[in-house]
Amino acid sequence: MNHFELEKQLKAVKANEKPMSDKVRTRLDQTYDMLPSMETQAKPNPVRSWKRRTASISAAAAILGVCVFASGFVSPAMADSIKQIPLIGSLFSSMEVDLGLKNAATQGMTRQANSTVSYKDVKLEVKETVFDGSRAVYALEVTAPNLKDGKYDNGQEKIKLSNAIEDIRFDVIGHTSSDPESPLNQSVQYNGAGDKHPNTLIIEKNFTTFDRESAVDLPDSIVGEMLITLQGMDQPFKLEVPFTKSGRNLVHLQPEAAATSGDLTLTINNLDITPLTTHVTYTLHQKSESTLTEAQQRDLAYTNLALYDDQGNLLDSFNGIGRIDGNTLSKSNSYASVINRPEYLIIKAFHNNDGDFPSKIKDKQFIKGLVFKIDLPAATE
Repeated sequence: MNHFELEKQLKAVKANEKPMSDKVRTRLDQTYDMLPSMETQAKPNPVRSWKRRTASISAAAAILGVCVFASGFVSPAMADSIKQIPLIGSLFSSMEVDLGLKNAATQGMTRQANSTVSYKDVKLEVKETVFDGSRAVYALEVTAPNLKDGKYDNGQEKIKLSNAIEDIRFDVIGHTSSDPESPLNQSVQYNGAGDKHPNTLIIEKNFTTFDRESAVDLPDSIVGEMLITLQGMDQPFKLEVPFTKSGRNLVHLQPEAAATSGDLTLTINNLDITPLTTHVTYTLHQKSESTLTEAQQRDLAYTNLALYDDQGNLLDSFNGIGRIDGNTLSKSNSYASVINRPEYLIIKAFHNNDGDFPSKIKDKQFIKGLVFKIDLPAATE
């Protein structure tokens, strides 16, 4: 949301606001009177950096915010508008890889956290989370004397922080499953947060499946239990991290769109979109008079879907899970949502011979005829 759009929303809300009480006005006046004294109380420093100036303004704004919200005069409409303001200092807002996380921060979906654990001279701290029902993500900052600029010294060599994790678990407290294929038992994904945050990891758990009927029905608030083992440490770190589901403009479509090319039939079963995640479940059937060979099964498994928005941008893929039953592949793919809701998505099937989702797909990889255009409902303001 840009500043112009936010200003319009706040003006519209203000027109319907009730008059401010004398008590609230008095508290605001007291806050305004404090601001000049804050400047005079600061230690003399003729050269002030922009960073320090920003901190002073933020501190004043924080005091004002406490007075305003503690008074209880904010209407539901005003509160809803304020929730759309991007989280100040959000780590996710600076993400360069996962645009879905950046989008979530822009739309106010992220939550600040304060989960910390220390052992010896190593400290792990969860500072920010986001949860849209299909995946839960958190930012984990690591502080250690043998960690500098994202390089971890394990005693033998310096390696990337993401490579220093020996083991990691992410369980949802109160929710377990004996089914090994349940999303609750799926592995955790993690990677570095980028050059701007070299000592921070982005860790996520995906709760999607290739079978919507077996998807995990999680409540809006969950608590994740994290067990993380770093190289050189003789015991794992344990943290409990709360997550609260949030999101606007959620989309669930059941296109049941099917197309056939040669002996392959592709059916798009479900399309779910949040500001964080775009999720597709589909089946791919290969017509054959006999059971597929291992080579044929491999080719079927490596037939993937590419999603493009209405501007022709390829959506980043970060997760896929599926199974082959006879001659049919049932699969679930997750992609990072784009910041602005597109009018439609283009879905194209392509041969992905090496198993890794490419940043660019060659024309010869696409399967002619297995292409869909899915119109999306317009996002609400």
